[in-house]
Amino acid sequence: MCPGLYKDEKGKFYCRFADNAEIDPAFMPCLLEYWECPFYIRHKQAEKALEVEKEEIKQQEAPPATVPTVEMPTLIVSPTEVSAERFTDEVDRLIDRASELARLWESYESEARRVVEEWEELRDKIKRELAGLEAVINAYISEKGRLEKLLDEGKISEEEYIDLISRLEKKLAEKNSEKEALTKKLADLDRVVLPHYKRVKVAEAKPELAKLRLALSKLEERFKSGSISEEVYMRLRAELEDKIQRLEKIKEEVE
Repeated sequence: MCPGLYKDEKGKFYCRFADNAEIDPAFMPCLLEYWECPFYIRHKQAEKALEVEKEEIKQQEAPPATVPTVEMPTLIVSPTEVSAERFTDEVDRLIDRASELARLWESYESEARRVVEEWEELRDKIKRELAGLEAVINAYISEKGRLEKLLDEGKISEEEYIDLISRLEKKLAEKNSEKEALTKKLADLDRVVLPHYKRVKVAEAKPELAKLRLALSKLEERFKSGSISEEVYMRLRAELEDKIQRLEKIKEEVE
């Protein structure tokens, strides 16, 4: 039933949508398809128009919406300042330099290894020479003690003692001087070669240490079996231990 239809006390029907005019529902779609009634349609159109008008008035009366101010970011780098070509040139230049360094390093490493090999051989010879000098010096010192004992026992005269001691002291001074000079030379040699030794040996320190320890173990076995003399054993052992000590020091510095 149409919401606009109503009946008064006398039983007459009226339509709110037709300005309260009297109607006969029998001849109008009030009770069935009232939405097709022209009065109902006109009423709904008027309602819709009124709602639109109210919304427009409401929007006009409402304060304008505040639009947040967005600060535009400052362009730090101008597009013209970035050049892919410039970076390409720099990369190529650095690649060339690195390649040249690789060639130089290869040449340096080869030469450094030769120097290190010669240094190790020469160092072993110098160490043996120093050991020999030390033995001679100790022998001279022992001889001095023996001469003093002979003098005390009256087996040689004081004049003989003074003459022998004088000659012995001269030889002892010579050997001490030789030892000091050779020790200094070895120190000078070590000082200039050791940096190169460290550079070429650092990568092979661990495997080289394993080889040297194995060699030392085999040397011990040979000495115990009697295949080498004690003198040879002591000399070779000192050389191996010296090399092991140097490599262990390098390994500690790197780690």
